Amino acid sequence: MHAVRRRLIPTSALILTFVTMLAACDESEMTFTEAVSEVYTPCDKADTKLRAAEKGMQLVFEPCGSNNFFHFAWNPKGTSLYYQTNQGPWVFKDTGENYPLRIGKPKSNAAWLDDDTIAFPDESGRQIGVYEVGNHVLRLLEIVPVEPAELVRGRETGQVLFLAADVPGGVQDIYSLQVQTGKVERAFEWLRGGVDTFSYQERADILCYREIGVMNVTCVRGEDGKAIHTARDRSRGTVSVDGRYLVTEGEGEPVQTFPDAAEKGTKIPDYLPTEIRPPALWILDLETGEEFSWKGVHGTRFGWYEPTPYFASFVIWGTDNESSNQNISLVDLRPLLKGQGWTPPTARDGKPLDPNAKAQEPAAKESPAPRASTGRLQD
Repeated sequence: MHAVRRRLIPTSALILTFVTMLAACDESEMTFTEAVSEVYTPCDKADTKLRAAEKGMQLVFEPCGSNNFFHFAWNPKGTSLYYQTNQGPWVFKDTGENYPLRIGKPKSNAAWLDDDTIAFPDESGRQIGVYEVGNHVLRLLEIVPVEPAELVRGRETGQVLFLAADVPGGVQDIYSLQVQTGKVERAFEWLRGGVDTFSYQERADILCYREIGVMNVTCVRGEDGKAIHTARDRSRGTVSVDGRYLVTEGEGEPVQTFPDAAEKGTKIPDYLPTEIRPPALWILDLETGEEFSWKGVHGTRFGWYEPTPYFASFVIWGTDNESSNQNISLVDLRPLLKGQGWTPPTARDGKPLDPNAKAQEPAAKESPAPRASTGRLQD
């Protein structure tokens, strides 16, 4: 150990892949220009903001930008956003500051250990970096397992959980690193068999993971592996800070790529996709077992916004079966939950609500909603 100072692809992109094949099409088939016209609609800033607002979502970055980021993570206080672009990692603060981090190009997502310290997988694939944003101090910690990914803050101070394998390209398991000592060990001794993706809610001690080759998300107690819930045909799951709600991700219902083709008598070339399946989100009450699909909202990499109960953030794919330029959302889920007849048990200030109380808490007692500064990602 040593210290050193120092979009989901739109359907039009699929069409471009096959542009060289168009010469072989007969005249009755849709031309390349017609296909692009059918699928691609120029981004409208006002319309994009309106669509997001109708779903109760704030946009973190300027709509209609290139927004080519790979990973993102909010610090525990919710005042700084880490994200990575082709150029490397950046930090965007709620003051409007937006600056790059000189730490190379991490191969996977990073995790905030506290409000000023980021842990990330070094591009070497054999180290985890710990970077103090305010002091600009970087430490690189050697680890025995290789290719660390999916970093998550652990339950102990200075602990980070991550996926890694014994050898490059090997079966992944969940490991724990204590950044103060450099000690690495398996995070959950009861878990074996290979993990493809996972999330961990340290306050509730709930682990949700998907095994390699299995399209089910399993949520268990971290301490002993006791089963809590299994979500079938889902790719990823994340539990709320208080352990009450589980949001899972998966493929939504098929949507026609060219919905008017049959009516117009247009022949779609065989090599063009005729349907897509937008990413979908489901919300489950772990106490009652009730679940519903979040209609009209499509996103990935869902995460709970820690400072304010039942606020969330995720990568937006689009709304109402229409894709849009990638962005990060910030949304209060309480109106959505209440619209289902559910009663979220915690107020914005983190205090428990009395479900039998007739009068709501005075607004003055609630902490203000988080403010999402709108900026522009670097190309």
